[in-house]
Order: sequence, then C-alpha cells, then structure tokens
Amino acid sequence: MQIPHTNTQTMAVTHIRPHRRLEAVTFFIFAVMLQVDAFTIVRSSRTDRSIISGTKDPVQRLAKPILPRSRPIGPTTTTLKSTALPFCLSNLPTWVYYSLLHLLGGNIGTPIVIRATTSWYKRIPLPEWTPPNFVFAPVWTLLYGLMGVSVSRILKAGVSNNYVIDLWKMHYALNVVWAPVFFGLQYLRLGLLINVALVSTLLIVLRLFYSIDPVAAYLQVPYLLWLLYATKLNQAICKLNPTVGGINEARLQADLCADGDGYNDAMLEYDLAKLQAAAAKYAGL
Repeated sequence: MQIPHTNTQTMAVTHIRPHRRLEAVTFFIFAVMLQVDAFTIVRSSRTDRSIISGTKDPVQRLAKPILPRSRPIGPTTTTLKSTALPFCLSNLPTWVYYSLLHLLGGNIGTPIVIRATTSWYKRIPLPEWTPPNFVFAPVWTLLYGLMGVSVSRILKAGVSNNYVIDLWKMHYALNVVWAPVFFGLQYLRLGLLINVALVSTLLIVLRLFYSIDPVAAYLQVPYLLWLLYATKLNQAICKLNPTVGGINEARLQADLCADGDGYNDAMLEYDLAKLQAAAAKYAGL
C-alpha cells in the first residue's frame, strides 16, 4: 500500500520518540548478555557438582554443606544431594534447565510484542494468511522447550569443541533480538534480514547437530518450519508497508498510538487524510 504524502504524516513523524527506542535497544542488549551468561552458569554449576562429589581434598570436603538425611516416605527413601542449584531443581533432568533458559530468554520481548499487537500492528496492512495473535504464545513455548531439549542432548553427547555451541548461542541471540527490532523499533526490513540470518544459521546448526545426535537435529525441525513461515510473513508485511520518505506505515502507526490508548485524535486525522488522498486518486485529481 503506497502511503500518501500528507501533513498528517509530517506531523506524526516529528513526534517520534527516539529516546524510547534507544532505551529498548540498550535493555535488550543487556538481556541477551545475561542470557548467554546463564548458559555458562548452568554448565559450570553442574560441572562443579561432579568435581566436589568425587574430590579427595579434605578442605573441599569441609566446604561441602552437610544436609540432613531425608525421612522415609512410604516404601522408598530419598537422600538430599549437594548442589550449587536450589534443592527443588537439583534432581531435575538436564533438559529441563536448558528448556527453562530458552523460555526465559524468549519471553524477554513478550511485553513489546503484546504492546505492538494491541496497538499499531493491527492498524497496518497484513496478509490474509497472518495467524491470529493468540497462536504465538503456545507455538513459541513449544519451540523454546524443544530447543532446550535439543541443546541438552548435544551437551550430554560431549562436544569436542565449542564451535557448535557458540554458533547456537549466536543464533539464539538473533532470535531474541528479532522481537524488539520488528515490534519495538518497527524496523520491518531489518527484521526480515534477521529472519534470513536465522534460517541460514539454523541450517548449519542442524547439520552439525545431526552429526552429533540425530534426535537433537530432528527436535529443531518444527522450529525450522516456523522460521520459514515467519520469514515469508515478514517479507509480505514489508511489501504491504513500503518505506516512503524514510518511514514506513508501521513506524507511523506506532507513533500515532504512542499518544494514548484507544482511537485518538491523531489517528482520526491521519485516517481522514488517507481517505481524502484515496478519493482524490480515484477521481483522477
């Protein structure tokens, strides 16, 4: 849809709030850094537990916390294990930790996505095959959970070098960044480039995962299919919302919605200007 040049557009563009976008970029860069550190903390904590449990150093034995024995419950008994993680998480399978980490990182951009889908996103032209908003939450929850299981299997298989995991970290960081770029900053074309990079790097990751553990690669197939669909959707949205004068329809609508919730005066003026431009074009003026 070609965006007409009107005074309303010029007025809306002048009200763009660059400081909010700068704060969003800074916050998400910091969040991604924390997420990468979390991977290292979980791996090191589990390694430290195995070292402490098998050490013969008396100093380390003394440093090891003494926990009370558990009382028998029914026909079986359980014994508390020393761990760097909380007791409620100490006996969980490894894949649970990594699934929770992937879910935590993936949900960083959820507030931005919710704010966008309830404001400017529903005012821009979208393809007819755009999925409803309620689909995204369960789909991404499932996909992030499968990611965690897949990565845990690769780590359990004993990777001889860190190249595979480092490549996955880079891919996952791009995944986390996409939501604030597309929904937060309204950079539709940059979001499309990130999607292309996600598909490209995931294909490499799948090949490497398959050489280590085929099941880990198969667990990523639903994610690959969703990425291909999301990339095509992103491309269609870019086509329907071209950039005119350095701004696209998404950025303009986001600025109009920033003046308040609901249908405000700025939106009314803009919609009237669009109708006038469309009527003038139809009349051949």
